[in-house]
Amino acid sequence: MAVDKFRERIKEVMTEELAQPEKFWWLSFADDGFKGAVIIKAHGISDALMKCNMLMINPGGEVYAIQIPDDKEENFKLEDTNRLLSKEEIKKKWGVMKLGEME
Repeated sequence: MAVDKFRERIKEVMTEELAQPEKFWWLSFADDGFKGAVIIKAHGISDALMKCNMLMINPGGEVYAIQIPDDKEENFKLEDTNRLLSKEEIKKKWGVMKLGEME
């Protein structure tokens, strides 16, 4: 994809995302192994990744992102957001590694 077309596509995606309300997102980063997870409030996946980059909490690797359902938000505290969480921290706080395993 040419640079101009790529930039135009980013503009389209971000315009669509920014029209949506902010929700909490769970981003899990990995390459050969788990690198950490981030809970962040954003308008969508692209916005969440941009915020992670701006906060310098993106450890790189592949990312799995899922919007946290409204009824699961109560499981998280403000101190758990906007930072890279380790595997040990996640297991200690919630006893699980996957958002879907939370009750």
